[in-house]
Amino acid sequence: MKKVVSVLLIVMIMFSLNVPAFAVENIDNENTVIEYLEDGSCFITTITVVEENSTYATNTKQVSKSTSYKDEDGIVCWKATLHASFRYTGSSATCTESEVTYTVSNSKWKITSATASKSGNTATADVTAKRYTLGIPVETLNRTITMTCSANGTIS
Repeated sequence: MKKVVSVLLIVMIMFSLNVPAFAVENIDNENTVIEYLEDGSCFITTITVVEENSTYATNTKQVSKSTSYKDEDGIVCWKATLHASFRYTGSSATCTESEVTYTVSNSKWKITSATASKSGNTATADVTAKRYTLGIPVETLNRTITMTCSANGTIS
């Protein structure tokens, strides 16, 4: 009788403990940051992992980092995206490709310059946007978009 009570007590204790039977890894392929400016406008920057490939010796990632500019009324005026490919091995990382694309969704704005470059484990895009009134530039925004890949594949 004591054994039955002891077994029942042990079973009850086991079920009352909140111990998960398995772990679930939350893979977050998107990371967003909002940077507010003094006039109430903002830059919204999002990093998205597009594709990951792994082999025995080398891993690759294709990543995009987009920056959207919203004016003080909350209207998206333009968006620039840095696309990059990285190769990493656990002991080093290299950027193998970088490209910048852009869209303009407000007729008052124009992208006047957009260039991409790569060096080592870093991809960079330099973007210049101008707002025009009556054909005259009245505001200029310069934005640098940078992505770095660590030796273990962490993108920042």
